[in-house]
Amino acid sequence: MQPSFLLRLDTWQIMLILLALMILSIKVGLITGKKSHKESPADNTILASLFTLLGLLLAFTFSMAINYHGMRKDIIIEEANDIGTAILRADLYPESDRNLFRAEFKKYVDARVNYFTAGTDLDEIKAAQKLSVEIQQRLWDHASQFSKDSSNTTVASMQMIPALNAMIDVTTTRQYGELVHLPDTIIYLLFLLSAVCSFYIGYIFSSKEKFDWILAMLFCLLTSLVVFVIFDLDRSRRGFIKLDQMNNAIVELKQMFPEK
Repeated sequence: MQPSFLLRLDTWQIMLILLALMILSIKVGLITGKKSHKESPADNTILASLFTLLGLLLAFTFSMAINYHGMRKDIIIEEANDIGTAILRADLYPESDRNLFRAEFKKYVDARVNYFTAGTDLDEIKAAQKLSVEIQQRLWDHASQFSKDSSNTTVASMQMIPALNAMIDVTTTRQYGELVHLPDTIIYLLFLLSAVCSFYIGYIFSSKEKFDWILAMLFCLLTSLVVFVIFDLDRSRRGFIKLDQMNNAIVELKQMFPEK
């Protein structure tokens, strides 16, 4: 699935576009207001209502972004725990079978680390995901084959299979969790409302002798910064707010395979 236009843009580009849009809207409001605006007691009420709507929409969008970010953090920790559990259950097998499992798990941990460190490189992400699936299949084949044996590996496989199942499931959850983003409709509405508020600021204050551009620019800049943070939270693979610390939980699984 191809990412939307907004997802293809960097966060700082979106911030600059919004900032420019708001400044332009203020300028258009000033020009329009000087031609047709007459002061009215309702001006401040309308402006306050627009600001309230913008504030509510920003808060709602910020809350969504925080929830998505938290969800992705939880999934990474869950994946690290599931992989660790499966690795430990390899110790239930005889030495030769245990070594076979651990060799595959070592490759799997490397693949999952590469899945994160690939960043925004789609080819690297796909390659790491493909390798992960291949290793998952080999691990599953080993466990299912051992479960059919009449030897003591049957009991071990009864413990390993649920652990592998959880490990495989959380990989899918993580993959599709990264595809969940803020709806474009809400973002466009946020842009529209920001532009309308900016236009109305210029419109109702056009009758003043001197327009306070410092306060107007401060409003535009703060709004753009909030939107910047919202988008940064919504994008786990780029920007300033990443999930590096959470991914260390998977990197640390390498310690379960000490170098000989």
